[in-house]
Amino acid sequence: MHHAKIEAIVEVHRQAFGEAEGAEIAQLARDFLDQPKTISISAERDGKIAGNVLFTPFVFKDHPDTSCYLLAPCGVSPKYQGLGVGKEIMEASINHLKSIGTDAVFVLGVPSFYPRFGFTPTDKQTPYPDLLTTPEAWMTLELTAGSVEKLSGKTIAITPFMHSHWWDTSQHG
Repeated sequence: MHHAKIEAIVEVHRQAFGEAEGAEIAQLARDFLDQPKTISISAERDGKIAGNVLFTPFVFKDHPDTSCYLLAPCGVSPKYQGLGVGKEIMEASINHLKSIGTDAVFVLGVPSFYPRFGFTPTDKQTPYPDLLTTPEAWMTLELTAGSVEKLSGKTIAITPFMHSHWWDTSQHG
C-alpha cells in the first residue's frame, strides 16, 4: 500500500479515537497495515479518506479451516462523523468479506453500533477470555450459515493484537 495512503488511514484512526486512545490505536492500525493479510476498507469524502476499518485474520486453533476475521479498529474522522461514513465502510466490508469466502467476523466493540449490521453477542472465546468484563461487547457476524455454531476453543489474533490490554474491556470506554 502506498505510503501516503497508510499515513492518511493512520491519521483517521488517531483523530477518531481522540487524545485518550488515538496515538495507541493509530500505532495499532500502522502495525496491522504492515501485515500482508490485513484487509483495509476506506470511504472517501472530498477526495480524502474519511473513514477506515481494518480486518485481520482470527484463528480458532481447533478449527483452522474456518475463515474468520477480527474487525478493529473502525474509525471515522470527527469532521465526517454522523454522515453515513461508518455505515458505508461497514456495508462495503461485509460485501467484500463475503465475496472472498469469509465464514465469520468477530468484533470487540460498541454494543450500540455493530448490531445494526447484523452482529450478535457471542460466547466464543476471545484470546483472553478471563478479561471479558462486558460480554455484550464481544460479537460475531456469521457470513457462512452454520459456521459459527461449530467453532470452539482457543483463539489467536495476529501478533500486535495478542496483548492482554486490548482484550480487557474494563480499560476501554
